[in-house]
Amino acid sequence: MKRRRELHPLSEHHHHVLVLALEIRRAEESSSPDKGQRLRRLAESLLEFWDDSGSRHFLEEEQVLLPRYARHFRLDEDPEIMRMLADHAAIRAQMEDLKNSFTPERLIGLGRMLHDHVRLEEDRIFPRIEEVLSESEFNSVGSRLTRLHGRK
Repeated sequence: MKRRRELHPLSEHHHHVLVLALEIRRAEESSSPDKGQRLRRLAESLLEFWDDSGSRHFLEEEQVLLPRYARHFRLDEDPEIMRMLADHAAIRAQMEDLKNSFTPERLIGLGRMLHDHVRLEEDRIFPRIEEVLSESEFNSVGSRLTRLHGRK
């Protein structure tokens, strides 16, 4: 599905996370002798992304995008929005746990969680938001989102 230009920064982050989640899954399924090292490197990449962009990404969704959507619908009456926000809290906790103590199982579980979370937002939530926000609301949202690669 073609995403509105204003939401591209969020979708860029999502794409990056999906690639990492795929690499985590492939490493998990690997029988390579360096599997543990590969998973550790992926954990380091994921944590670096989280520190650089991921945690800010959640704040932008929560403080920029969802307040605009809340002008049209009560967020607490939407189970998928509630799941999105619950996922944010769970992912924050898992990132902190991973930062404090790497285990392959922790990384693998987090990779699955991230994949499912991105699919929820991209496949279910963003299309609904795109249907209801006005052009001026999108302009306001788009101007406040951080691009992954720093371009406008």
